[in-house]
Amino acid sequence: MSVRYGILGLLAREPQHGYELKNSFEEAAGGFWNINYGQIYITLDSLVKEGLVEGKVKAGGEGRGHNRKVFSITPDGLDELKRWLKAPVDKVRPLRDEVFVKLAFMDPSNPEMIHDLLDEQRRLYLIKMAELTRRKQRLRKSRAKDKLIADLLMDAGLFHAEADLRWLEHCKAKIDSAQRSRMNVAVRNDG
Repeated sequence: MSVRYGILGLLAREPQHGYELKNSFEEAAGGFWNINYGQIYITLDSLVKEGLVEGKVKAGGEGRGHNRKVFSITPDGLDELKRWLKAPVDKVRPLRDEVFVKLAFMDPSNPEMIHDLLDEQRRLYLIKMAELTRRKQRLRKSRAKDKLIADLLMDAGLFHAEADLRWLEHCKAKIDSAQRSRMNVAVRNDG
């Protein structure tokens, strides 16, 4: 989900101010995407300039001494959101994971260091999967409106983590195989 279209989607549901948008965005993303206020407000400014969103100042609530700018989607914004929702995603999930970058720069002649990284990464994936499983169980018991979408997002997180775990095991097996091959060559050369 891009921030731009995530905000349009949220504003299509109901007008919100920036603080609400941050919380709504993170909730809609199932806790997989943390966004900062700067991203929210920069994106809102851009959407306002394009005429896709409009903002109106409203008096602050009880106990608040300031006004808030509440944003709502315009008809052009709704058209843009609908166009985006209908278009398929034409890119495969990018492999921009920090683990991939670390592996690219590790010394293959030091398999212990690589194994340590992969083992620790595996441990972290298992923790994340347990957390997602607990969240799914809480979701089942909750009275949330959009349970289906939140559940699907958690499923996606679990499936990606499972795939990443399989890939980590694959890495370990290939590294072990390469290490055995190097040792066999060294033994033959010494003999």
